[in-house]
Amino acid sequence: MIPLRDINPSHSFPLLTAAFITLNVWIFVENYESSERFAEALFELGYAPVDPFSIKKAFTSMFMHGSWIHLLLNMWVLWVFGDNVEDVLGKVGYVILYITSGLSALFMHILLYPHSEVPVVGASGAISGVMGAYLVLFPHAKIWTFFPPFYLTTLSARFFLVLWFFIQLIQGIVDKLVDWIAGQAGGIAFWAHIGGFGAGWLLALLLQPKRAGSERWDYLR
Repeated sequence: MIPLRDINPSHSFPLLTAAFITLNVWIFVENYESSERFAEALFELGYAPVDPFSIKKAFTSMFMHGSWIHLLLNMWVLWVFGDNVEDVLGKVGYVILYITSGLSALFMHILLYPHSEVPVVGASGAISGVMGAYLVLFPHAKIWTFFPPFYLTTLSARFFLVLWFFIQLIQGIVDKLVDWIAGQAGGIAFWAHIGGFGAGWLLALLLQPKRAGSERWDYLR
């Protein structure tokens, strides 16, 4: 289930969304010069839950990715959902949302997998927070959605995002059961997605501007 674009025009250029995308791409490219250097960077910039707490790594882990596919998918989803959220919350609110969601995602993963030695990397948690905020602010917007290999349709943002969250939740429960039984979790931090989404949803409720009467932020229904 891949979001291709939303039918929800923004009022201004998403400067911060573009800046976050540029920073993520730059950090990845800078550390992709060789397989040895890349492996080192994952441990230098990523956050392994078993390690002592490091606020520096908590931040750097949000801007490093494990592969080109990981990077490109994350950046595409951020571009689809980020512009409208930035438009409504403003620059300061958007930064607060993005960083807080990313940190909340990391802490959720640490809470569920405290003894993991695998470094966590990726903007998925922060982007999940942007998606959670989008659910609050634009529930009726339409999302062009691709279901591989052949099906393309439009879904309401509410349906798409709730379904996405439900999928993450089921996969997270299965992953935790496998970790509990076999002592080895999978390679995707599903609970980080869940934690980031929840943080973004809550922050959007707190940060969204006051709405007058029946005014809605979702432009097309």
